[in-house]
Amino acid sequence: MASDDFEKITTWKSGMDWQVAIEELRLRREAVKRMGGTERIDRQHGEGKQTIRERIEQLADPDSFFEVGRMMGISQYDENGDIIDMTPAAYVTGLAEIDGRLVTIGGEDFTVRGGSPAGIHKDETFFMHPASLQYGIPCVQLKDGAGANVAASADSGSSGRGGRIPFPDGRFWRTDVQVLRHVPVVSAIMGPTAGHVAGRAMFSHFSIMVRGTGQVFPSGPPVVERALGTRVHKNDLGGSLVHARETGVVDNEAMDEADCFRQIRAFLSYMPDNVHEIPPHRETGDDPNRREEELLAIVPTNRKRHYDMRRLVRLLVDNGEFFEMREHFGRSLITAFARMDGYSVGIFASNPMHLAGALDAPAANKMSRFIDLCNFFSIPVVILTDVPGLMIGAESERQGTMRAGASAVMAAQEAIVPKVHVAVRKAYGVGNDAYSGIGGLSGLNLRLGWPSGEWGAIPIEGGVAASYKRDIAASPNPDARRHELEKHLISMRSPFRSAEAGDVIDMIDPRETRPIICRFIKAAQPSLKRNAGPKRSVRPL
Repeated sequence: MASDDFEKITTWKSGMDWQVAIEELRLRREAVKRMGGTERIDRQHGEGKQTIRERIEQLADPDSFFEVGRMMGISQYDENGDIIDMTPAAYVTGLAEIDGRLVTIGGEDFTVRGGSPAGIHKDETFFMHPASLQYGIPCVQLKDGAGANVAASADSGSSGRGGRIPFPDGRFWRTDVQVLRHVPVVSAIMGPTAGHVAGRAMFSHFSIMVRGTGQVFPSGPPVVERALGTRVHKNDLGGSLVHARETGVVDNEAMDEADCFRQIRAFLSYMPDNVHEIPPHRETGDDPNRREEELLAIVPTNRKRHYDMRRLVRLLVDNGEFFEMREHFGRSLITAFARMDGYSVGIFASNPMHLAGALDAPAANKMSRFIDLCNFFSIPVVILTDVPGLMIGAESERQGTMRAGASAVMAAQEAIVPKVHVAVRKAYGVGNDAYSGIGGLSGLNLRLGWPSGEWGAIPIEGGVAASYKRDIAASPNPDARRHELEKHLISMRSPFRSAEAGDVIDMIDPRETRPIICRFIKAAQPSLKRNAGPKRSVRPL
């Protein structure tokens, strides 16, 4: 920060008039708000990014932010003891409200040493993590920092994390893990985010990256080029097209910072303040007994045709509104938060428009993480299945789909959160076991069937090809024989026969789906309160 920012300050000393102290306080506060200076702020804006103070102001409710540690920094004084220059801490943090709910909030100030905490111990562990644990409130991390600063470490004479002890016993990450086990944690990746700043962004229940300006990686392009001899653009290395669509490292992608803040507000609206509470009930004005005629025609009678499962979800949930998690990753599964009769629910829905709804490894990993998230924060789930099983084929095997599917089954079996399961169409194999097993420890089967439903160990077409292989091969017309066997077995397939055997608690008219789900979600609320509390942490994938 330029020294002329302090030219009006006469540093208060013992015995001086109180007015001197108050004036110094005012001038220091003004100086700190200038952050890294006009030139660096202009550069931040030129890259399409806001400063950390602008971000907090836009995300938080008006006039609700109380900053903590704003006087922290490295100052220089003249021979009279008057301040002549100061570098403020490269982190801004405090308490705020988002839609009337108290949160801790903070982030790196990229205009000061690229957001590096060099020389000053101020980051999430300074206030945000302890306050979130003490008050039981969500933690919102706005990430835009380069991590360790080698030049600053050299200045301090230490090779540690910006002058801090590197904690070889692992204490550096301890509060990250503690907070993750007690309150909702959000990480928004809004700029180049590397090193421990990037690692900290992974310790979250909801992560979101701004397209074009946000990136996350252990080290950025300069280090990659020096270490590997490879030149790569930061977006190709760790941008949202990589991590929100290919790897699943981050949950969601935002088109810009305003969209990022909208998604953060939406996510938090479905969450409780902490694991000891349940999500708040909201009046939505949507009749829980609403019946939708469109549901009668949404599933094609031709079982090989796909349909829009997201449209089906909109017809069921309050006011047709839901917040989707990981839309672009594991696309054969839709995971979203919504409300039914004003209560928060997690939606698990097959997507027949991708891989016919089969679970590949990304979708199975996505399922495991979302099951854990709903279970952890006592959010009941609504399951809509049209799954032919786990994805098959050589590529699927290379992805490790079987292990990912088994992990999803395990997550489902370990969950205790209540569920309502609707068999919309296909429900086969291990893929269906993962859907069906959610809340398995409760022992309560709440599966409903639509007349379009069909379920079993394996789809008839594949089963015929495997079980009648010799019969078909010995036939003069193998294709005709295979079709004959399939037609015979399909004629015997009926969801009503399955209902007779107790595979579902009831066969229902699709128009009854919303009223029935709302009834069970409301009935589940007392058990959610009884079972609220710490559970196993959410899986990283």
